[in-house]
Amino acid sequence: MKGKILGFDEATGKGAISADDGTRHKFDRADWRGGDKPPTPGLVVDFESENGGAREIYPVGGSAMAALGTIGADLGALTESEQGARIAALMTRSLAVPLALLVLLACFLSALTSPVQSATLIGLGNAMDDLGRVAAAQEMLGGGKSGFDTVQTLLILRFAAPIAALWLIWAAWSGKSERLPMLVTGAASIVAALMVVMLRSAILSMVPDFVRDRMADGISLGIGTWLLLLAGAALIAAGLGKLRNPLAKD
Repeated sequence: MKGKILGFDEATGKGAISADDGTRHKFDRADWRGGDKPPTPGLVVDFESENGGAREIYPVGGSAMAALGTIGADLGALTESEQGARIAALMTRSLAVPLALLVLLACFLSALTSPVQSATLIGLGNAMDDLGRVAAAQEMLGGGKSGFDTVQTLLILRFAAPIAALWLIWAAWSGKSERLPMLVTGAASIVAALMVVMLRSAILSMVPDFVRDRMADGISLGIGTWLLLLAGAALIAAGLGKLRNPLAKD
């Protein structure tokens, strides 16, 4: 007969097999013919049935099949569990969680790109250190910082986007009202994107006029910034009831 190992207790040396015909068979470690490989739950085996027990048990699926069987069992349990249904509902009931996850993703994608380096929204701090030295050198040469210090101070607001997104996910998971967190997260995402736009303008304003156009072509907004703008607008629209999840059940 063929079946799958349901479980095995190494301490007692006993386990159980679910046969293809739906019956269950107990077995002992002494009947295992897999060598040093332990009986793994989900492993496909061939065995002889005797008085409700399994004898002469041989693995036939290999470790890969065992892993697939275990993964399949775990996914099946997740789908059937209350938590699995809850997660599925979060992704389909409204746009709160999908858009919050999009905001978090955007925070780790490139926000500002140049031929020299690219920076994510979260990683703009390192880029600001380099730009601060450039701004200081510009000031020593008689130029102005062109609002760079102001932008550098305001850039702390970029962290409001991921924090608000986490708040929105928590509110959705806790079953609390999502409207206010959606509006706040949407506004924070748009503000974070605008901070990047202001930073780009401040960088370009620090360079001489004759190279500004060339630098403008090289320094561009990254996909993370555009996603923040898009997700922010969608969150505000959803919070105002103008946009709904297409997967939501009527």
